[in-house]
Amino acid sequence: MARSIVFLIILLASFAGYSQVTSTFNTNAQGWTAPYANPGIVYNATGGNPGGYVSGNPYFFVLGAGTIYIPFYFVAPAAYKGNFTTYYNGTLRYDIQQSTTGAPNQYAEVRIKNTGGLNLYYFPATPNQPAAAPLWSTYSVVFNNSNGFWKTTNSATGPAASELQIQTILNSLDTLEIRGLYREANVNARMDNVTFSPPIVVTTQPTTTAVCNGVTATFTTVATGNPAITYRWQFETSPGVWSDLNNGGGYSNVTTASLSVNTTGNFGAGNYRCRLSGTAVVDAFTNAATLTINPLPTAPGATGAARCGTGTVTLTATGGVAGQYRWYTVPTGGTAIAGQTAATYVTPSLTVTTPYYVAINNGTCESTRTVVTATINTPPAAPTTTGASFCGTGSVTLSAAGGAAGQYRWYTVPSGGTAIAGQTNNTFITPALTITTTYYVAINNGTCESTRTAVVATINTIPGAPGGTGGSRCGSGTVVLSATGGVAGQYRWYTVPTGGTAIAGETNATYTTPALTSTTPYYVAINNGFCESTRTVVTATIEAIPTAPTVTGTTSCLPASVTLTAGGGTAGQYRWYTAATGGTAIAGEINNTFTTPVLTTSTTYYVAINNGTCESLRTAVTAAIALPGCDNIPPVVDNVPLVTQIGGIVTLNLLDLISDSDNNLDLSQLAIVPPAGRWASAFIDNSYNLIIDYTGIQFSGIDSISIRVCDIYTCVVQKFGIKVVGEINVYNALSPNNDGANDVFLIEHISVLDNTRENEVSIYNRWGALVWNGTNYNNDTIVFTGKSNSGNDLPSGTYFYKIEFKSGLKSESGYLVLKR
Repeated sequence: MARSIVFLIILLASFAGYSQVTSTFNTNAQGWTAPYANPGIVYNATGGNPGGYVSGNPYFFVLGAGTIYIPFYFVAPAAYKGNFTTYYNGTLRYDIQQSTTGAPNQYAEVRIKNTGGLNLYYFPATPNQPAAAPLWSTYSVVFNNSNGFWKTTNSATGPAASELQIQTILNSLDTLEIRGLYREANVNARMDNVTFSPPIVVTTQPTTTAVCNGVTATFTTVATGNPAITYRWQFETSPGVWSDLNNGGGYSNVTTASLSVNTTGNFGAGNYRCRLSGTAVVDAFTNAATLTINPLPTAPGATGAARCGTGTVTLTATGGVAGQYRWYTVPTGGTAIAGQTAATYVTPSLTVTTPYYVAINNGTCESTRTVVTATINTPPAAPTTTGASFCGTGSVTLSAAGGAAGQYRWYTVPSGGTAIAGQTNNTFITPALTITTTYYVAINNGTCESTRTAVVATINTIPGAPGGTGGSRCGSGTVVLSATGGVAGQYRWYTVPTGGTAIAGETNATYTTPALTSTTPYYVAINNGFCESTRTVVTATIEAIPTAPTVTGTTSCLPASVTLTAGGGTAGQYRWYTAATGGTAIAGEINNTFTTPVLTTSTTYYVAINNGTCESLRTAVTAAIALPGCDNIPPVVDNVPLVTQIGGIVTLNLLDLISDSDNNLDLSQLAIVPPAGRWASAFIDNSYNLIIDYTGIQFSGIDSISIRVCDIYTCVVQKFGIKVVGEINVYNALSPNNDGANDVFLIEHISVLDNTRENEVSIYNRWGALVWNGTNYNNDTIVFTGKSNSGNDLPSGTYFYKIEFKSGLKSESGYLVLKR
């Protein structure tokens, strides 16, 4: 019993609505038999596909010259019997292998029978010819007769069974047999992996659909009846021709129960179906479903709008009719704004620029959306302003800041109205105003205009000009000027009649000028803190002081009345004083002479010139009475001519030339008055000799020197003339050997004497031929050195010279010895 149970193991896999009968022969023959096989069914534990398998060989007998092989079938066990109604359209699948292969014979591949004795036979169009070992061939038998392979007789040409006959047998299946002999030969037939599976059942068919271009269409199917159903969607490329789809392009999920078709660009219109595959069953197919793509309306035209600052904006669209418009806040997806189906849309109050989107919906499809922007422009900040004022009637320049040139708008009212034409810059010059007036300015950036800022043009009253009183003085100095009409702190003093800057710190009714040297006008105004009056001229007059008079004093050796004299003025202008400054002029003394009272001592008086306005400085004039030395007689110095030769020394005893009748000579003050002679050095020795030394000085002509001689009261100066005379001295030999002695032809004094300085010297040889010549001979740059005019050394010998003078002095000549 246990052996029978093992032999007949049936594997039953249970799924929801699914039951499959399977024989894998991995442990035994699982109840299968082969009654007509030799020696019956044989189980093999290995060599299957994979695992174990069952096999059988045919019975045969020899008849005459031939052999008769008895066909046999593998007979299914009880697991394959019963009510298999749900297996209609199901599949019987199995693996077959032969030991050898060859031309097949024609027998039914599968035989079935029900309990009522109804038999059917399965003959495919071509008899099965399984592969030879070690290969396996898999065969499937479908339990419907769509192909006409099921026959009612055991003949390939027998009548085809009806679908009802197939279903009738499945209602009470009693016998299921699988062919074992495939050729007329003693061939071992082997069987493995028998599976009897119900069909895949489509419970939900894909439905025909219509979508708008760009919408993703979905086809969905639901199938049961197999534990491992797979899906493959197909498209009908031509009538009755279906092609598998692949993911890509507009397709996705082609191997799932739901196919997605992205119809963008009118893609994908046509017929679709799904091929369903499963384990051990033939493929099933869904019904065909049609995809229709409706075109989208044309996207609307749209016009955005803008406003300045927070508020609503009216947006406009075109291209549809009332009721077709759909307004959105997002470019795709989302929900249309409720109730907004007209061509215009008024936004809610906005604070920032916001994009909206509008589409046209024709009742079937909706167009793509067109962006429409509600622009919120930020108004410029209100400008800052600077008012201005004007004194009296006139124009005022008002200023604003915060914008750029061309952005300003000036108004006469705080709101509304019209900007003043042409006034777009940051300054505005008002018309002539008589009263204080308020203006208003805004900034307009070309899109928005700011709020207005008030700016005041103030018209202030001008004070009256002050009264002024000038001042005067004699000569340089300060002058005090005065003004009236204001109060302390209001006065402004100027050095110019208009413009300029008020003198710092001078705000009172009086002003002390700086020291002046000439008459100067000043100007004073009254400033009340807002406006300033016109200026009043106030003159600081500087009267010229007469030049102080010249004077001549008088000396008297005895007490006496003396007359002092002054000059520089006219009669009546003189003022004589006894003091250098201050005091009172001597009454009645107004002329250029003044006779003193009798004086016993020297007395100084002072005299000035008064022109009626100013008085000069006073000049001191002395009446000298009985002064020491009053009767002194100055010393006398005799003048004698002084003569010396060039390079000579003059010695003069001064005591021999000085006489002093008062015998009060002061020799300690005996001195040379600078400068001394122009050329020589000079001094007075201890014996009072005047020494004038011309040694080494090549000078001739007239020189001079002055000597001061004093007694105890006075000094005198005596000037002496010096005549320096000489003549040329010719040295008539030379030896030009560079030993520093007699290297040149020396003509002493020729270049220092006035009548010899311009000269011409000629040298001749003993035959009278000129060998050298020079003009303005000076013993230095123009000098004969024993060379000819051509620069050649002349031979030793006797030569002759001739010296001629331009002054007309008699020429000189003689011989000259040259020795080398």
